[in-house]
This record gives sequence, C-alpha cells and structure tokens, in this order.
Amino acid sequence: MAEKTTRNKEMTSIPALTADQIPPSFARCFQSDCPRADSCMRFLAGQHIPAGKTKGEAIYPTARTGGDCKHYKQTRVIRAAYGFGALFAEVKQKDNTPLRSAIKKHLGGNTTYYRYHHGEKLLTPEQQEWIIRLFRRHGYTDELHFDGYRDVYDFTSA
Repeated sequence: MAEKTTRNKEMTSIPALTADQIPPSFARCFQSDCPRADSCMRFLAGQHIPAGKTKGEAIYPTARTGGDCKHYKQTRVIRAAYGFGALFAEVKQKDNTPLRSAIKKHLGGNTTYYRYHHGEKLLTPEQQEWIIRLFRRHGYTDELHFDGYRDVYDFTSA
C-alpha cells in the first residue's frame, strides 16, 4: 500500500498550458464566437502562439455548421506515463524478450520505445492499458505500473 501512495505523490499537478507543450502540427482555432470554444482544445491552443510564429495549421470558419464543428476536440487532461523498468522488474527471463518486442512493435520501433522509456514521449491511457493487458495475458497480475506519471493536456488526434 505504501508503494501506491508513493506513486501518487509522483504525479504532478496540471501544468499551465504553454506554447511549447503544443505540437507544431496541432491545428489551432481562433473562433471566439463558437459556442463550444470554452471547452475546445483547439481554441485553447489558439490562445498560446509562440513568439515569432506567423503561420501554421488552423481551423477555418467553414468547419462549423451551426453549433457543431468538424474539428472540435474536447479539452482533456490525461495521466500520461513513462518508463518500463517497474513493469519488467519481476518478469521472468523467458518472457522478457517477447514482451519487449511486442511493446516495441506496438509503439513503432526501438527508438520510439526508448523515447517512452526515458520520458521523452508519454504514454496515453489507451497505450498504458494495451501494455498492461499484454502483461496480464502473459500471467503477470500483480500491481502493474510504469516508472512515472505526469498530468498533461491531450493533443492526440481525434
């Protein structure tokens, strides 16, 4: 039980959104008259333009039909994870290579795997669930967790 408390303390508070957190390819919206602007991640991103940036992906007014927008993305904060050390701590040697290979394949290869492992990229809740299910299918049912967690804005495609 003490382990769970420690992990929860590792969770950071939701950071204030800054321009550098927003992926360069994420389309921003500037339509303050949209009825859904106050809950839209794209509108929130449009309020945070890096100094010196003069162009980029944008949502056009033609995307809206009445109160609905084809590119609306609900603002969502996720508990992202990184690091696989804790998951592999009790893994049997015979399972180590197949588990790592499956995760690498799912995440897109060796380089990407290590970026997630070192916290350069963060696992979404959906990716975390896929990995936990993989471990459970191999018989690992004890408390499974990643090395660290951060609360971040979700900029994944939708």
